[in-house]
Amino acid sequence: MKTQTASMLFCCILSTVLMTFTGCGGGVDRPQTYPVSGTVMYNGKPVEKASVSFWVDGASRAATGVTDAEGKFQLSMFEANDGALPGEHTITVSKVEPGAAAAGGPTPEQMLADPNALAQMGAATTDKGGKNSGPKKLIPAKYGDRMNTTLKETVTADGDNQFVLQLTD
Repeated sequence: MKTQTASMLFCCILSTVLMTFTGCGGGVDRPQTYPVSGTVMYNGKPVEKASVSFWVDGASRAATGVTDAEGKFQLSMFEANDGALPGEHTITVSKVEPGAAAAGGPTPEQMLADPNALAQMGAATTDKGGKNSGPKKLIPAKYGDRMNTTLKETVTADGDNQFVLQLTD
């Protein structure tokens, strides 16, 4: 009986120690995110298969999403559709010709693991003649560049966080 009680006590202590180190959720402490969704429109028409990234100062990564046939997106930062951090965000939107993405482009899993994967893949390269040999951009390049984009929105804890991103030439 003493051995059984000692074993149970040891298991309880071990479980408590393990939960302390891993947390009840079994994962790393992450900042609170809030659901974000929206629509991307280019010259009044929805943009399908565009990469959308919301960048907030101080974050180690962007919240990202990809638009559907109606131009609608939901953002993911740590898990699918978990949203974005609160605060003012600089927004980038990019879309490259379909063949460029198929030829060695990132998978959806890679996009969640590294939100910069599509931007890196879509970066234009220059050949020896100085010509652009990278994938063709299907919306103005300024929207895909964090330094030149004019798109900004604020994500709040108590807002509906639904945005319409209007892109023009």
